[in-house]
Amino acid sequence: MTNHENLPTFLDLDAQESEDGTIRVSTNPSFWNAASAFGGWVAAVAVRLVGQHPEFRGEILTEQMQFMRPVSTEAIDVSIELLAQRRTIDFWRVEVRDPDGQLLVTAELTAGVRQPTEVGFETPLPADANNDGLLMEVSPLAPSWLARFEQEVVHGEPFTVADRPRSLVRARPLDDVPFDTTVLAMLCDSPMPRTFFASTDLVFAATLSLSIQTYASDEQIAAVGRDFVVVEADSAVIRNNTLNQEVRVFRGDGILLACSYQTAVFKPPANT
Repeated sequence: MTNHENLPTFLDLDAQESEDGTIRVSTNPSFWNAASAFGGWVAAVAVRLVGQHPEFRGEILTEQMQFMRPVSTEAIDVSIELLAQRRTIDFWRVEVRDPDGQLLVTAELTAGVRQPTEVGFETPLPADANNDGLLMEVSPLAPSWLARFEQEVVHGEPFTVADRPRSLVRARPLDDVPFDTTVLAMLCDSPMPRTFFASTDLVFAATLSLSIQTYASDEQIAAVGRDFVVVEADSAVIRNNTLNQEVRVFRGDGILLACSYQTAVFKPPANT
């Protein structure tokens, strides 16, 4: 049995590896939504556990997740498989099950060695990224994981019908922890559902798939330190009880750290 004691403090993970290599992880209540674990926390767990695998090399490049059932048990069993290796790119699969063996979430990750090139382009930091923001207050009824982050709302008013469901916040962990790929993975799933900016009603959404692409090196990510990052979220379509959500996370100096894309479903309000 291996005790994964060197996991980042911010995750607060209690993880034990069994003889067959499966890792039992307690689902920390401080990273839950109302009745299940925060999807960004699950994404971060996959990133960290793959990164700790003895055959891991390089840096996390992408993560593609499918959420089949809510992660609503006190513990989950995580299995990790190295699917294929190329010269500089590796392909990984992660499965998350409940203690009874029911499959909850799958994740396909790629890791690789980044190589600098002369060819380049960078999407600029949003023009309003440095505007004054309003500190987000976390109510007792809000998901518990929100209390782990400090967020300043710069653009976007929830529960309004906006011409465009765009939001912009500056965010950072409240804990004094290193900013790393696990924190970045959580922030890629941190924006409110886009339905909050397309209806005056409280319309929750459930994620079906979440894709995270990390474009910054581990060194560039760590350079965030205790600074805020800029999290911009938007949607291309909200229709027929499905929506997409597109997120970009920038370092304060304009470096694009990661993008994410997710598809979710929602139940239309009863009066529609």
